[in-house]
Amino acid sequence: RGAASIRALPSRAFRPRLGTTPAMASSIAVPVVEVLADPRRRRARTLRNHRCPIDNRGRQPTTTTTRASSAAAADAQQAEFTKWRDARDIKSPNVEVAYFGDPDDTVMRYRGVKAKKKINPGDVLVELPRESCLVLADDAELPFPDFCTNALWSKLVEKNKWALRVALNLLHETSKGAASPFHAYTSQLPKSFDLLSEWSDDELKMLQYAPVVRAAEGQRKEDDDAHAMILKLSPSTPVTKEEVTWALNMVRSRVFSGRLSDNAETKAKLLPRALAAGTAFATFMTAPTKEGRWLAVFAMLALVVFDQDGNGNDDDDESKKKLAYVLLPLIDAFNHKTMQKTEFEFSSQAFRLRSPATYGLDDEVLISYGLLGNDELIVRYGFVDAENEADIYAYEGLLSWLQANHAPMKQSLGAAPDRVAAMRAARLESYVSMGVLKGDGAADDNLMWALRTLMASPEDYAAAGGTVDGMKLGGGAPEKAACVALAAACKARLGSMPTSAEDDEKALRAGAAVGRERTAIEYRLRKKKILQAAVARYDV
Repeated sequence: RGAASIRALPSRAFRPRLGTTPAMASSIAVPVVEVLADPRRRRARTLRNHRCPIDNRGRQPTTTTTRASSAAAADAQQAEFTKWRDARDIKSPNVEVAYFGDPDDTVMRYRGVKAKKKINPGDVLVELPRESCLVLADDAELPFPDFCTNALWSKLVEKNKWALRVALNLLHETSKGAASPFHAYTSQLPKSFDLLSEWSDDELKMLQYAPVVRAAEGQRKEDDDAHAMILKLSPSTPVTKEEVTWALNMVRSRVFSGRLSDNAETKAKLLPRALAAGTAFATFMTAPTKEGRWLAVFAMLALVVFDQDGNGNDDDDESKKKLAYVLLPLIDAFNHKTMQKTEFEFSSQAFRLRSPATYGLDDEVLISYGLLGNDELIVRYGFVDAENEADIYAYEGLLSWLQANHAPMKQSLGAAPDRVAAMRAARLESYVSMGVLKGDGAADDNLMWALRTLMASPEDYAAAGGTVDGMKLGGGAPEKAACVALAAACKARLGSMPTSAEDDEKALRAGAAVGRERTAIEYRLRKKKILQAAVARYDV
């Protein structure tokens, strides 16, 4: 009641980092959130994708002694974490954190969650009491005046910089070391990330896609600005630039896509925060869904609605609810796979995660996070899904190219010079200026509408009522002309790229490309396959 609801969309296999989580008491009344699937990186020898903090630049082989020492340390850490979970009443009766892959393979080996017995769809995987989570209320006053100043905190609230507030909350907790009641949890968090913000300019060029390069540059600036703000407004805060970047990356990598509930009042409260979570991507991505772009913050970092007084009473009065950002121990250990919904429930008292599928003893248990394209995956997590069906291609400058290079459009607009203005008045210009192609090469409906409007002859336009609305339905000569125009533009874009799809496939088969180079090749090859699919679809 009165909480956000997130509905799962299909996505692909993927491995998250930490945690397992408890099952919530059946007596707790909890609204359901159907978490969206979220495709993670697929490496050469596995079909699953993960967001584990593997150093993507490659690693040197380790010795037997090093492996044994590392394994022993990991086992000791897991034992401590299990003891900590038990003490905090975090229930996970059907699953446990485990490592998968060859123990000798330090790059491909990854962490996930395995089934301790048969699990059926809908079975509770993890249940966490509210007290077991790191909670930061959206309207919270400075919770740690010994760690940072009111001047900094107030500015973060004023600028709605929720990510940095959550990052500071995490840094404050880790600064306590073993004295922190969450030490067993925070000590397991990834120690480093290899996100695009750490790539060099030359490495970013390997991606061959300007929008994601701008996103990487924006991420760098966000890191720099955050540290500069801390130095200016709270110089006594004991954190380095590297620590600030680490904490922000922790927050970024735990944001999930979702659909807000239909409750109007709840939606009104959540939407501004949800959109704030997505601004980094909203600047360069166009939502390929008819519902538009929506984001909510869930999973290890969750955006939830709590009752105002925190007494556990789930009041339906939205005015008594407040938002909170929550770090959820153990849930983030589950890796991702594109499949049917995963149910994530929450109330003022607890959180519950349910299984989306059937699993046998010792199987890796996968859940569905969110339907994310490779742009978001590589920016937030540092990997791509080489066969990501949720990926898109945003064709920047599509209209400009057609006006300058496509003879039929020149002819059409020459005969009807007011057509561009009519299209602009119908608010279709953005769809053709940055044309969005879905993973199967299909163009956005509004893009095709705009192209039909621009390509229709005066006679066809008049026959459709002489309005842009008359061109909304496809068919006939305008449809064919729009298809030919789009196919020509996609062919031209493919020909303008530094490497061809065939070049990239050959490089991957050769196996010489590793680390960031391989990631870049997989990323750009998926984009080229979308363009190729568009050519095959529209070259009539």
